[in-house]
Amino acid sequence: MRVELFLNNLDEAYQISMYRAVRDEVEALGIELVCVQRATPDRYPMDRLVHKRDLKRFFMRERVGADGVLLLTSVVIRDDNEAASAVRMADRSFPLVSIGARMFDFPAIVVNGRAPMERLLEHLTQAHGYRKLLFLCGPERNQDSCEREAVFRSFINGEISGEVIHGEFNETSGMALMRDYIAAHPHEPLDAVIAASDTIALGVRRTLDAARDPRWKHCALTGYDDIPQSHLELPALTTIHQPFDAMGKIAVRLLRDSIMGKDTPLLTQVKAELCLRNSCGCKDMAWKQRERGRYWELTCNTRELSQETAYSVTHIAAQNTLWQERCLSYVSVFGQELTSVNTTQEIIPHLRFFLTNLDVEVFYLFINRRPSLKPPGSSALVLKRDKDGELAYKNPPNINLTAFFAGLDSSVCLYHLRSGNEYIGLIVYDIQDALHPHICSAAIFMANTIKRLLILEKEQRWAKQLEKEVALRTRDLNAEAKRRVAVEAEVLRISELERLRFSLDLHDDICQRLAGISMFARSLASGLSGISLLPELADMIDETLQRTRQYAHDSFPVELDTFGLRGALESLCNTINHACRCDFHWSAFAEKSPLSTQQNINVYRIIQEAVQNAVKHSGASRISVEIEMSALFFIARVRDNGKGKPALNSEDPILAGNKQSVGLGLRSMRYRAHQLNAEYVFNSTEQGTLVETRVPLRNIRR
Repeated sequence: MRVELFLNNLDEAYQISMYRAVRDEVEALGIELVCVQRATPDRYPMDRLVHKRDLKRFFMRERVGADGVLLLTSVVIRDDNEAASAVRMADRSFPLVSIGARMFDFPAIVVNGRAPMERLLEHLTQAHGYRKLLFLCGPERNQDSCEREAVFRSFINGEISGEVIHGEFNETSGMALMRDYIAAHPHEPLDAVIAASDTIALGVRRTLDAARDPRWKHCALTGYDDIPQSHLELPALTTIHQPFDAMGKIAVRLLRDSIMGKDTPLLTQVKAELCLRNSCGCKDMAWKQRERGRYWELTCNTRELSQETAYSVTHIAAQNTLWQERCLSYVSVFGQELTSVNTTQEIIPHLRFFLTNLDVEVFYLFINRRPSLKPPGSSALVLKRDKDGELAYKNPPNINLTAFFAGLDSSVCLYHLRSGNEYIGLIVYDIQDALHPHICSAAIFMANTIKRLLILEKEQRWAKQLEKEVALRTRDLNAEAKRRVAVEAEVLRISELERLRFSLDLHDDICQRLAGISMFARSLASGLSGISLLPELADMIDETLQRTRQYAHDSFPVELDTFGLRGALESLCNTINHACRCDFHWSAFAEKSPLSTQQNINVYRIIQEAVQNAVKHSGASRISVEIEMSALFFIARVRDNGKGKPALNSEDPILAGNKQSVGLGLRSMRYRAHQLNAEYVFNSTEQGTLVETRVPLRNIRR
């Protein structure tokens, strides 16, 4: 049989004491124990927890192979948190026993501390005459805290003044609460401070000892729980003893009976006891030895303290302090070393040295492949240390955690490595009781380090991806730069060719016609019979004028300024339709062109060149010009059914090595499409040619 103890952290004495009591009892009964820490999800789908199967998942019962759950309710459950909601909706048949507080319809072990609390207050007010009291309470919705606060408030009357301040059940909270109170009331020292737990009282003692006003140093102080450290305080702490041993024994036996299907009582009460020591102001306290584990309990005794007993207790306290300080130094060095690691593998040497210093024999470190909001079902085993020896994995295997816990044959503790709400790994270990706080501190260092390394690894992946993208972008930019250089050279070449063609047209056509006119005029001047030649001379002048106008029109179509792109294209198509001997079709948009003047000119020139090529070179019997406009593109398309040249499809005239393979017109169309930043399609086959230009409109205001 295996049971699970579900709590927060084994980093403070109350939870360690309860863990020790449960562990001793399960060992006596031959039951295995898995102590689960830091496993309460902050965000969990509560609507799914109605089913018993999901509640098992919530408490990790199935994962660790436990037959039942011991829930340290006093530290895990609050009225408004997720764990309370989960247990509230659970089936009564779920094997669960609550320790420290009532928990709905589940068996619970609670401490009856009302009477000892009343006796403590009576002792402070009647035996010592204290009248000004302060009660440092735990969380507002914690059951133990509420019960202790209720007793305190009921005791306050007109003669006795009391104030209540809420905090947490830890030493840091006690220090902070007391420091804030002294700062707010520097000249109003208290008679006594009643703490709701010994850990709060220990923090209060640190603050009182550091106070500048000596009146605060003599303030009486009491606690609650009777943890081992309260015995060794100077002065020894007056407190209310909780019977951890009895609670652990009863809880384990109740859970065992519940698992076996036996009837169990819903509520079991154990009595607390008042332990009067020196911190409340009693001066006649002596020391009575009674061994309890590694600690010594100091109780009320009317006899004087013998010198030998005083030396023994002082020696034990000194040894314990030195050991704790040494462990703290190991933790501190380990945390400092982790700040310099850059990979998870670099954690291993420092961790092995730390475990060796603490004499840890059983330890497993798992690191999740990726962070998750819930405990994962499998994780990578990075380090293993057990009875078979120690092994660090360079390529950590992914281990199914259910199978891993099924293979364990001893009691262990489980600590989830978390960063915020994310689970990033876990450690499984078995150590001496006094080392639990130090392992928890080291686990926090490891969790933060692993989280940092995961972020670093993610950033490195992003950096590599960015480098690849930069390299690709650089390659594209280099290709674009090469293309721009080639385009500029081609522009100069086309400009020179255009000038050459225009020069040849003027020389071979206009100049020759003007020379003929000049000869006719000389004939008239020589007195020849030129009257009959005047009509021919007039025709030559008219034809020359028409040719000159055509050259001017070809250089810049004035219709673009007058009638816009649609009108200019209609004029072009009408002219070609009358001149060619083929079936010519023309369709255009009804709206005004959204393109700029320069863009309109480029579109016009592409269509003009494509139509002229179809008329002159393809031998087509059908030519169509189509203009379309969508929300994204302005599309100009010229088709013909003539005989094309498929070899030209793959040629890029701007980058082609053989510039003679493509004519000036095709180069000009591609260049103009490039200037438009348009998608240009040239598809020539034996059955016809398609020239399509798609001008994007996303950056054009309409």
